Amino acid sequence: MNLEKSRNAEYKKCAALLSLLIGLDADAEEKIYRCFQNMGVDNFFLYLESLELDLSREAYEKLKSLKAIIEIFGEERGQA
Repeated sequence: MNLEKSRNAEYKKCAALLSLLIGLDADAEEKIYRCFQNMGVDNFFLYLESLELDLSREAYEKLKSLKAIIEIFGEERGQA
């Protein structure tokens, strides 16, 4: 399996897990997967507030909370 296919498979898994975690429908999951493909997971969360994903306010709030958790753990590991 080449690198791009492997990366896309991981992006698909990440989008599916994120969807389960915050309760998204299949359409929203697909939008997030496409963002992951285009910009990567790190940039997705970095630019979350400027993305136009047409998600519910509750979904955006949950994503922002996850972003904050990721940032906290990044700081604890000396990566932020």
